[in-house]
Amino acid sequence: MKCSYVSKAGFLAAVAVICGCSGSEAPKTPLGAAPNLAAGESSSPGLTGQARIVLDSANVSFRAKAYGVALAQYRRSADLAPTEVAPLLGILMVADVTKNTALANETLPRVRKLDPTMGDSAAISSHSKAVKAHPKGVPTPST
Repeated sequence: MKCSYVSKAGFLAAVAVICGCSGSEAPKTPLGAAPNLAAGESSSPGLTGQARIVLDSANVSFRAKAYGVALAQYRRSADLAPTEVAPLLGILMVADVTKNTALANETLPRVRKLDPTMGDSAAISSHSKAVKAHPKGVPTPST
């Protein structure tokens, strides 16, 4: 009798896993893995070469919550590509999660100078507040 309950529970768990993996979502890239890009495609269209590689490394460090390493890499990428906004947005993300307002105040004018159309989403809700407000039980979307 006990075996039938166990086998039914195992069967139901297998059905739940199969039904849950409907294939409608794009495959996820694990931390530390290279992004799955087509030939000649970069993660940020304006960035190429060393600046793109450093930016990708910074994003991996940020996701791993190594904010000091990520900040150094975002700064390096910004130095390598001074006309690109992406590394500066990375610096702003680090400033937000570390609550470093001086860093944010220093970086935001640089972002606005490069792209005046960039909205200030931090005025609506900061990244750290958005993460805390995310409902439990729903996994945060990966990028």
